[in-house]
Amino acid sequence: MPAIDSALKVCGKSPQDLVELLVCIGPGSFTGLRIGLATVKGIAYGLGIPVKAYNSLQLSALPCTISGKNILSVIDARMKELYAALYQSDLGIIQAPKVLAPIDILQWDLKDAIITGSGAEIIRKVLEAEGIKAEYAPDYFCTPRAEGLFSLAAMLPTLGYEGETLSDLEPLYLRESTAQVKRQQKLSS
Repeated sequence: MPAIDSALKVCGKSPQDLVELLVCIGPGSFTGLRIGLATVKGIAYGLGIPVKAYNSLQLSALPCTISGKNILSVIDARMKELYAALYQSDLGIIQAPKVLAPIDILQWDLKDAIITGSGAEIIRKVLEAEGIKAEYAPDYFCTPRAEGLFSLAAMLPTLGYEGETLSDLEPLYLRESTAQVKRQQKLSS
């Protein structure tokens, strides 16, 4: 909260100047998502303003929209898995966000797609092992940036959450947390 207050002061604004909030709902760090969403919901509810939500795979794909190509957005989900989605150049959904093993990406039609995100190097290894050449976004495109949420808001219409509907705004979890997965592994062995 002090960082939010400082950012508003640097901009010469107060909380009452806010008209809507934009938030990334994941997939990503389970704890970070919960804390971030709880903060955004509290501010939005207290000020009576709407929240618009976007996912981190859209945010990662955003810089590649200028390519005019389909975009494979992949984020390293750890535990030998990826969060992945395949988008058209206007971020229309071809393959909805999901969690999968890197080898499973071979089942997707990646013809003429540009690949971006923190999982791009993992995908590069999988595709090269199969003799498949692909185009990759420059490294500086692969890290999602929060200011991209403004571009997503202009590009993609989305449902706004406000008032009582804020309770419906939840993180985009594509799998259980690492702790839950490790617990399951222990129980089954």
